Amino acid sequence: MGRTTFRGKFRAGVLAGAVTAGLAAAALAAGTRADGPGAEATPTPTVTATVTATPTPPVPVPTPTPWGPPPRPNPPGPPADDWVGFGPVDAAPVRVRTGDGDCLNLRSLPGTAGPGPRQCAPDGTLLWLRGAAVEADGETWRYALGMGWVAVRYTVPAPDAPRGFGPFRTATVLGTDDGSWTQAAEVTPDGRVQVRGGAWLPFNAAWAAVRPSPLAPSGRYIAFQDHFDGPAGGEVVDLATGERVPLGKAMPLLWGPGDRLAVRLPDACDACPGAIGWTAPPFDEVTPVPAAVAWNLAWLPDGSGFVTWSAELGLRAVGLDGSERSIPLALGSDEWPGELSVSPSGRRVLAVPFAGPVRVIDLQTGEVQRIERPQPAIVGGRCGGSPGLTSAWADDDTVAWHEEGLDRQRNGIWVVNLRTGERQVYPFQAVLELRPAGRGLLAFTAADYSPAERVPPVSWLLDPGSGLAWPVTAGMFAAWR
Repeated sequence: MGRTTFRGKFRAGVLAGAVTAGLAAAALAAGTRADGPGAEATPTPTVTATVTATPTPPVPVPTPTPWGPPPRPNPPGPPADDWVGFGPVDAAPVRVRTGDGDCLNLRSLPGTAGPGPRQCAPDGTLLWLRGAAVEADGETWRYALGMGWVAVRYTVPAPDAPRGFGPFRTATVLGTDDGSWTQAAEVTPDGRVQVRGGAWLPFNAAWAAVRPSPLAPSGRYIAFQDHFDGPAGGEVVDLATGERVPLGKAMPLLWGPGDRLAVRLPDACDACPGAIGWTAPPFDEVTPVPAAVAWNLAWLPDGSGFVTWSAELGLRAVGLDGSERSIPLALGSDEWPGELSVSPSGRRVLAVPFAGPVRVIDLQTGEVQRIERPQPAIVGGRCGGSPGLTSAWADDDTVAWHEEGLDRQRNGIWVVNLRTGERQVYPFQAVLELRPAGRGLLAFTAADYSPAERVPPVSWLLDPGSGLAWPVTAGMFAAWR
């Protein structure tokens, strides 16, 4: 078997698509009427028959029944045991070493007979192998966390790879069972796991309404909407005490600095004054923002308000007190700025759309720095199913976002230095959330979808300075302390 089945440049993936279109025409028959359009009248004998109608008895009119919502099914009970996935991740670090600088294919299944490669990892890429080896098509395969199956003969051990929690002492993470219940736990570098909050909570963290995650920045609180209560409002759980605080009709939207929580108030129209409110510990009061704030928003780093965008009002900075300031941003009629996040200094905003250039906008001058990128073949990001934000600032000069719809050598987490223009792509699939962890590091959650290897979601750390990423603990949306 030749190398062409494993190596990137010999087996470049080709994505072919066909677009079909059809036209439908409807023919209107003029009929045989002599007075139809364009016809001449011709006298025709008429025969008239006398018909005696038989009276029809009246049909009783049913009495209308007042509408009521259908009864909700009895929800299944929470799992009997704690989530088994909590704890540090055990994986073997290796680097891609193809011998001639070629990239290494990452596959969804071991072997070459299945689907084509997901991505192609450049020579030198750090991989983390987990699980048993599988023999297929004359090669030995291992699963690389967050990426896919690789032929191990093109890898070498990486004993110098970073491990553990980095500068952090603990991580609070979430685990889910079958998509109905969520549990939180605090994990430490020595493997200690302490379940927090006292019980399973009735919502699916993997598809939560809160962005970037149900967990507050401090890791102490969870905001969610009850999975079994339909359109009811949200609530906040204090993981330290187990206390649950209802938010009335307010629906959790976005955690911010100081554990402030932006909420959606459904009694107001979208992008109208009072549509967005906020609350903070102890979460006993929700305050509407007296200015128009759209759902597409990001907290300012001091917690004083938001940067928000809507098609009607454009890009604006809005204070919690209702003060507002427009920020010049020229967009085409079919463009929108995309997902928003604000730099640590509060001076610039990162705007990552589903397609088109990434923009970095100066909030004081309106100056725009464009980062061109290839046109995606499919729509990714939140529209593709990610429950959390997938763009972030590592520091005032470094931005990152996740791509999932480009060719196999450009999908993954993009990290770009705004001063130098240097960029690096980390070929991770299925990133559920990307956020700053602090101390110049980025944190993200990657879900693994391999039918041949069951892997729980894993929380990672990424160091843009060293260009290295490593898995830390099983569980989603880690809050680092």
